[in-house]
Amino acid sequence: MKPFLPWPGSKEKCARDIIAEFPPSFETYHEPFLGSGAIFFAMNNWTSRVEGQVARTGFKAARLADTNRNLINCWKAVMERPESVEKMLGHCLQRNSQEFYNAMREQLENPSVFLYVMRAGFSSMYRENIKGKFNVPWRKQDFETNGKSISFDMERIGLCSRYMRSKNIELMVADWMVSSQDAKAGDLVYFDPPYIPYADNGFTNYQAAGFSEGQHVFLRTQARLLSERGVHVVLSNSLTDNSRRIYGEPHKVINVVNSVKSTATTKGTRAEGLWVWTPKERPK
Repeated sequence: MKPFLPWPGSKEKCARDIIAEFPPSFETYHEPFLGSGAIFFAMNNWTSRVEGQVARTGFKAARLADTNRNLINCWKAVMERPESVEKMLGHCLQRNSQEFYNAMREQLENPSVFLYVMRAGFSSMYRENIKGKFNVPWRKQDFETNGKSISFDMERIGLCSRYMRSKNIELMVADWMVSSQDAKAGDLVYFDPPYIPYADNGFTNYQAAGFSEGQHVFLRTQARLLSERGVHVVLSNSLTDNSRRIYGEPHKVINVVNSVKSTATTKGTRAEGLWVWTPKERPK
């Protein structure tokens, strides 16, 4: 199942490589850097072979979190009232223009407006300036210069809503430490934090608060501590000298199509690492 929301760094196209590192089943799925939730939705229809047997990745509940309040409000609205979201989103798509888009950028607390702006903005990017204001420009070249029309798969909202309601999910506006601290033995945590830059001028911080190297070091420590109390942990990040220095050698290297072109990419792809901490018994 595809996510209802476009998002920078979405793992939709490499979901199989990531889910392959998950156990066949676990108790609660935790995703503290939620974004579009591509991995959460991909687990709806993914199967793998474990010791010759077909196994579906299954879980009983999910705890999904992000520090972006407008994002979490959008998730809640899609889950609880998808028809209302679809109706207003349709009105927004019909009125798409640069003037309308610029006005709507100030109303991102509205879930339908949030979806519209993410679809109409450059590269479906979420980016804030130093004051915390959304500042992604309208796709003028697509809509005005090239005459393209804006589109959105409305059916996906209903499909995602039904899946969310079936999975006993909890949605939180919280940072990664708060949202993952209650993970228990038998749970799985998937961390997809802001990436360590591929170059000195590489852009990876989409929100004003950013994510420092010190926070990556703290995240590595937390991943290890979680595994020591029986939690399976998987983490995605860039594949660089700095990421290797902080996280060690990755468990797996995957090639990912990059949706936002930059000097860090070669022909639109880049190498990313997956780090895995398997559950361990707490030392006696």
